[in-house]
Amino acid sequence: MSKRDFILKEIFDYSFLRTNTTPFDKFWCKSLNHFQFVMLLGSSEEESLGYTYEDICGLYPHKHASRTTIHAILNEGVEKGFFVKKINPTDRRKLHYKLTSEQKKQVMSWLDKHPIRNI
Repeated sequence: MSKRDFILKEIFDYSFLRTNTTPFDKFWCKSLNHFQFVMLLGSSEEESLGYTYEDICGLYPHKHASRTTIHAILNEGVEKGFFVKKINPTDRRKLHYKLTSEQKKQVMSWLDKHPIRNI
């Protein structure tokens, strides 16, 4: 097995063969869209408001998810307590989304332990 093949196998094993799954893990791994939104919302800094629905629709390729799908995933994340939804203080029509601090810690922990970091 080549080094690249070995790395891909390690990433697969790390991503899917974990025995400790939380409700957030199940949400996060539900679909590629869920995973991508968790990554995007996790990228917002602590002091920022996060991404608006329109920001996300503009950043995310339409061929991967419709606006309805994006909205449904955001609502599901908020409903389950994984995403925070805040009203923009200067424009109350805009809602901003980001990961809760607990979920951000879980994502950062996952990233710190990811096999790709050892390459």
